[in-house]
Amino acid sequence: MERGRVRDRLEHILAAIAAIERLTAGMTLSAYAANADLVAAVERYFEKLSEASRHLPATLTARHPEIPWRSVADLGNVLRHAYDQVSDQRLWLVITDHLPALRAAVAAMLDEIEGCTSS
Repeated sequence: MERGRVRDRLEHILAAIAAIERLTAGMTLSAYAANADLVAAVERYFEKLSEASRHLPATLTARHPEIPWRSVADLGNVLRHAYDQVSDQRLWLVITDHLPALRAAVAAMLDEIEGCTSS
């Protein structure tokens, strides 16, 4: 995949993460779970970042083994096809415990490919 497309995918992931963080900032699990529109919006952003992650080259994701890339990619399918099996608590755990690490890894990946394009 050309660098421009990879960059676009990484930027899509970062934008989705930023939106999720903005929408849930300062919230509690109970406030999040009580707002069906918010939950739906957050799930949609997760679908977008999941889909974008599916198109990242394995050579790039392999450099960040701290991220469970298969799980990130699979999350979109779960939200689309097994949505009734996703609890608000489980998604909240992803937001609070795993999204910061994903943001950091994707930002590092973006820096890596930007460094390659300026060489």
